[in-house]
Amino acid sequence: MRYLIEHRFVENSARAGAKFLIQRKGLSKQMIGEYLGNLQNQFNQDVLECFVDEIDLSGLQIDVALRTFQGFFRMPGEAQKIERLMEAFARRYCECNPDVIKKFRTTDTVFLLAFAIIMLNTDLHSPNVKQERRMKLPDFIKNLKGIDDGDDVDADLLAGIFERIRQSEFKPGVDHVTQVMKVEQTIVGKKPQLAQSSRRLVCYCRLYEVNDPTKKEKIGLHQREIFLFNDIMVVTKIFAKKKTSITYSFRQSIPLVGTQVYLFETAHYKHGVRLISSLDGKPLITFNARNEHDRTKFVEDLKEAVYEMNEMEAMRIDEEIQKHNRHSSDSGVVDIELLKPCDPTPNRFSAPELKKSQLTNSLTDITDGAIAQRRGSEGSLDSGMVSASSASNMAKEEIQNQTKSPKTTSGSRLSALFGKKSRPSKSQLRQSTTESSEA
Repeated sequence: MRYLIEHRFVENSARAGAKFLIQRKGLSKQMIGEYLGNLQNQFNQDVLECFVDEIDLSGLQIDVALRTFQGFFRMPGEAQKIERLMEAFARRYCECNPDVIKKFRTTDTVFLLAFAIIMLNTDLHSPNVKQERRMKLPDFIKNLKGIDDGDDVDADLLAGIFERIRQSEFKPGVDHVTQVMKVEQTIVGKKPQLAQSSRRLVCYCRLYEVNDPTKKEKIGLHQREIFLFNDIMVVTKIFAKKKTSITYSFRQSIPLVGTQVYLFETAHYKHGVRLISSLDGKPLITFNARNEHDRTKFVEDLKEAVYEMNEMEAMRIDEEIQKHNRHSSDSGVVDIELLKPCDPTPNRFSAPELKKSQLTNSLTDITDGAIAQRRGSEGSLDSGMVSASSASNMAKEEIQNQTKSPKTTSGSRLSALFGKKSRPSKSQLRQSTTESSEA
């Protein structure tokens, strides 16, 4: 966020930052939750207040409103961060539902209910809680006795909350990480961890690996299923194919930073693509596409991703150089010049030059008068190639989002937290949830 503000992609205001987090696609829900829960940075806290103001919670039951609210991010694990998020939610809910609030003796009841709902969701749906120890409705009602400044919350209201959460787990909104997680579940074998907050799926396509471009091989002999992410290329082979799902076996992964892409044509391979390391010039892998259309679309996506990663690496190196120079000026050590990665992807073979995109960090269209928008990769491939959204649905089983709610909390801990006659304080909430997280 600081970088975007410094380079005028985002206006230097909390409200602009909040709108960016809500409206901009391609942001990790987990990182949004961590950002909003940052208690050390006042700007982050200001963004949180503006963030909740952008969400309309009018006319919703408190658990439904909380579900809507949490759909914009992934709940962090620290109790203090959860408490801060629940305070902001409670304030906004009270503003949007003044008639509902009149039924409570104090607005703090909304905060306590929201906190209890988060803990109930964890208790009912965490795989770490045994079925026989999961919260029951009578326990839930009993544990919340007296939270409304000494009075009880309506039992029917609590029963409705309990039943809705029991039937449907709280889940954060779908993002690019969710998509990568689904793809990761379809690949078997010793593969790198694919699901990362910075990684997104660009495209999926089918190519044919070529061992020697000068030798003819049987068509389709080395069929490969390629998952191109923004930072790596994962090469797989179909392992098992069913009516409703496909499983892939992992073969290799190739980092895109410092990679060059070349097109070639031989007597046996008319639509060749070769990846070469810019460090030593050694070939990394060679493919042949089924036709020129497939090759062009794939190479456009590939070159765009390589260019983006090289720019990101150059920025990282610049930052390291600045840190090094600051350290050297303080210590008297002579500066050491670092080399930056080469400009990517010239074409040395016979295929026509493919136009290189502008810096594709998906941020250029935020401001007025920005340079050309990023060309969308999704849906760009056909003739056997499918978009990222199609690729993610290949597996039959839906991969559950792993919420970052507080750690497993048993019924006994909830009872200890909410079973008192008097309303528990926020400090007690924080202490109890911290213990639950440690457990």
